[in-house]
Amino acid sequence: MSTAKNLALTSAVPLSWAKICMLHPNEWVCLLDIAHEPDGSIRSARVVSHDRSIEQALDQIEPPHSDTTVMHTSGHPLWTPRIEIVEDDSDHL
Repeated sequence: MSTAKNLALTSAVPLSWAKICMLHPNEWVCLLDIAHEPDGSIRSARVVSHDRSIEQALDQIEPPHSDTTVMHTSGHPLWTPRIEIVEDDSDHL
């Protein structure tokens, strides 16, 4: 990914959760620098990538950030790290 495209994906300043949802409706967003409300909901965060596909949203993060939180703007959180299991059957042919 080009540096310019990567910078375009990243918000330089934290945005409110309402603004993030307005800018990226029905998408997965990768967030950093999250500020929480007293009830635990997101008050604001920086968007480092977004896409309708969770795989594409995660692939856009260069370099990967270990403290990235992935959320869906319709409210579906993903708190577990990304794990990929690839089975190689080429030896069994």
